[in-house]
Amino acid sequence: MAVTSLISAAEEIRSRCNIVDVVSPLVSIKRAGSNYKGCCPFHKEKTPSFVVSEQKQIFTCFGCGKSGDVIKFIQEYYNLNFPEAVRRLAAQYGIEIDDSYERQSKKKDGYYAINKTAARFFFDAFTKHANPGYDYMKGRGIQPETIAKFGIGYADEGWQTLSDYMLAQGTQAELLTELGLSSRSSKDGRLYDKFRGRVMFPIFNTMGKVIGFGGRTIIGDAAKYLNSQESFVFEKKRNLYGLNLSKTEIQEQGYAILVEGYMDVVGLYQGGVRNVCAALGTALTPEQAQLLKRYTKKAVLCLDSDAAGIKAAIRGCDVMRAAGLDVRVMHVDDGKDPDEYIKKHGADEFRALLDKTAETDIDFKIGLIDRKYSGTDLSQSLNFLKAAANVLRPLSPVEADLYIPKVAKMRGISEGALRREIEQPSAEVPRPAPRTEQENAPQEQSVEDTPEVRGRIMVERMLIKLCLQRSDFWPKLQGRDDAFVSGEAYRIAEVLGECYRENNDFDVKAIRERLEGSALSYFDNIQEGVLTGDEETAFRDCLEKLDRRKAEQRIDEIMKILSIAEGVDEETLNKLMLELAELQRKFIK
Repeated sequence: MAVTSLISAAEEIRSRCNIVDVVSPLVSIKRAGSNYKGCCPFHKEKTPSFVVSEQKQIFTCFGCGKSGDVIKFIQEYYNLNFPEAVRRLAAQYGIEIDDSYERQSKKKDGYYAINKTAARFFFDAFTKHANPGYDYMKGRGIQPETIAKFGIGYADEGWQTLSDYMLAQGTQAELLTELGLSSRSSKDGRLYDKFRGRVMFPIFNTMGKVIGFGGRTIIGDAAKYLNSQESFVFEKKRNLYGLNLSKTEIQEQGYAILVEGYMDVVGLYQGGVRNVCAALGTALTPEQAQLLKRYTKKAVLCLDSDAAGIKAAIRGCDVMRAAGLDVRVMHVDDGKDPDEYIKKHGADEFRALLDKTAETDIDFKIGLIDRKYSGTDLSQSLNFLKAAANVLRPLSPVEADLYIPKVAKMRGISEGALRREIEQPSAEVPRPAPRTEQENAPQEQSVEDTPEVRGRIMVERMLIKLCLQRSDFWPKLQGRDDAFVSGEAYRIAEVLGECYRENNDFDVKAIRERLEGSALSYFDNIQEGVLTGDEETAFRDCLEKLDRRKAEQRIDEIMKILSIAEGVDEETLNKLMLELAELQRKFIK
């Protein structure tokens, strides 16, 4: 059976899936009366408080509060967004979603297969024959099991070694150049290998697919590291190296360690510190911060202590704070890389160093300012005051109250003077990071003409048109995944996130150039056919509709939870009742 919208697919899943059948292979649950009970997979507990109701088709944990239907469970368990969870369950239950997104997925699968073949070729070249790359990594203390774990390989110094092999496998030359594995000679048009004389680090997405490569020269090329070019399956700003291996450990440890390069990830992972990942040769991006936030709420920056590393740490702090992450910065002794430090001192010493030196992003920045303006004359104190105020100005009132006395005491400045300086506007206040959509949002999808879908489609169309007219509306939709229903809208939202620039109108031409197929048609239809009237009123009405629908869903959910709350403590029940009463007061007229 084929369905043509995310909502239709979701409803079909809910009607055909038994939540107990979905949960039981993943969580140990036992029948308890009319329900099933077990330890919650979303937080550590010894006394089971996780309940699954076969009759109501919901799950709830009376310990951590997570609850929802079968789709919500898959979202939470695998850290997926709504479209990804729907597609996972649809594939499991043989529900076909008939749209052009499936064709895009098949295209991606073809690219993944090419990259996988290249990765295997590099790995075999690295492990089956003597080569300078293996000698280099052995000299760095990297063990064979670590090499296999990361799939590390070697590209020899030949100009056509990989290209000839891939062509012999039947790979189209155009695909090799598109993926950045090969380039064409401007003289005779022949293919030549992009990576030569390099140790090769395959880059995986969080689903374990090879999306690109990073190559470290061992023959002295000017470019020490060379990454794959951007492609249909590889965007550096949306991926983190090593996260495919470390995401589970990050969740268990409760924080991620963000380091600078491939070797730092490999070295720490081999040394026993496995909640680690790295940006891909660029400054940390908002998209990478949002990706990291899917697995943890806390991150520790462990970057080089040189000028470039400090600059990267400052930007990383701003980007991660804007994404809502709790940020710390740690310092490695002796000016060594994390890779060198853990080889010399071991994992326990590294963790002890983290506990000893890790400081908040604000303490880190204030410390830099204090060292920069370390003199005792008046001008140095004034410069310190102004620079510190710029750091403290964006903080919430509660955070500011915690830091102002501490910072004022550092230079004998009155708290009142520091507060007055903070209240002054400054061009140096960090700008908020652009809104980004979750990774791998669906690109194109048809929708069905049902009453439920029609109402939500009207809202998504209106919101897109309003954002095109008033770009300042766009940040206000951050985190509102319920704003979009159709695959076309998810794709448009992804492009809007890429094109958004604070205090600038959207460039409609640039947006259209990034869209194709039904998403482009949908975008043009919104441009031509949606009238907004008063923009402020229309935007407020759209948000109110979303809030009302969300409240109605939560009310229904609470009613179901209360109906299965056998033996639950009175405090938990009271909280649910108070939440229910408040939602009914606000939204049920």
